Amino acid sequence: MNKVTCSLLIVMLCVSLTGWAQQTGSSTICHEDGTVTFQYHNDHAKEVLVDVQFAGRKPMTRDAATGLWTVTLGPAAPDMYPYCFIVDGVSVMDPQNPQYFPNEGFKNSLLEIKDPKGNLPHDIRKDVQHGRLEYIHYYSKSLGATNNAIVYLPPNYMRDYQKKYPVFYLISGTTDTEEVYYKVGRVNYILDNLIAEKAAKEMIVVLPYGNPMKLKPASADKTKEAPSLAVGGGVFNDDLINDLMPYIEQNYRTQNDRNHRAIGGFSRGGNQALYNGLTHLDKFSYLCSYSSFTSTDIPNVYDNAADTNGKIHLFWLGVGTDDFLYGNARDYMEFLDKKGIRSV
Repeated sequence: MNKVTCSLLIVMLCVSLTGWAQQTGSSTICHEDGTVTFQYHNDHAKEVLVDVQFAGRKPMTRDAATGLWTVTLGPAAPDMYPYCFIVDGVSVMDPQNPQYFPNEGFKNSLLEIKDPKGNLPHDIRKDVQHGRLEYIHYYSKSLGATNNAIVYLPPNYMRDYQKKYPVFYLISGTTDTEEVYYKVGRVNYILDNLIAEKAAKEMIVVLPYGNPMKLKPASADKTKEAPSLAVGGGVFNDDLINDLMPYIEQNYRTQNDRNHRAIGGFSRGGNQALYNGLTHLDKFSYLCSYSSFTSTDIPNVYDNAADTNGKIHLFWLGVGTDDFLYGNARDYMEFLDKKGIRSV
């Protein structure tokens, strides 16, 4: 293929892609009043709905001339919202949106309604130095397989090669993958902004894969397989403590003592974080739970309040009143209060 032919093909491809983009248009249009118009092209569907977090499931109307199914919903506050289209009863991701919610149980696309003033915690702000994200793969002896995680490194990590940093292990919720705090929660931008404001100290954040049981090779003897969600322990506990943490401490400049380690998580990850933190107070002194709780039967922890309180610098618990785990989380907080365990 000569250069002229190659150039012509590139031009034709660009024209073709431009025409396709103009024909299909954007699948979501955010308006100044906070409403959002959703568009989905399908000439053969008999019924299409959009399911978006701020409005629930709503039917869409098809324009026979354009083939577009459309609906305008809202207004909604600036934020990140998962959504999908339901086409003749089947949930599908938005084929025009490359941003998606990393989850093993459902496949949603992501809608970002931006704040015109740029005041959201996860906004990418001017004149703010940014950290970096690294995808890591490590061999887990506990699993007998390769596992993966994501590591956030603060802005100055690659500038000062002598400095060591505290570490926060942040675990995702049920069926979410390790990418959710990054792609949906934007934890890296939130920390960049907080560090720039001097509202947070520089730290390393490790996002583990919360369901490593899926990676464990099948055993012929099913009785020997440890449950993946057993009060936060089991396979995840072994992998975290015996494999992931040593890998992080060997490959990154970390402060390796309990006073410089934190662990937290959402939903299932909150259970895993609390259980692993409370059963390893020699390794963690900062514990956080978002919409979760854990076992009330952990020896030498709940019945020895003075010792436990002395080991924990921060025991932070939070849950929204609309969360389906609100009752369990509230009961756990009341249990801690009765035992004299200090929490926020």
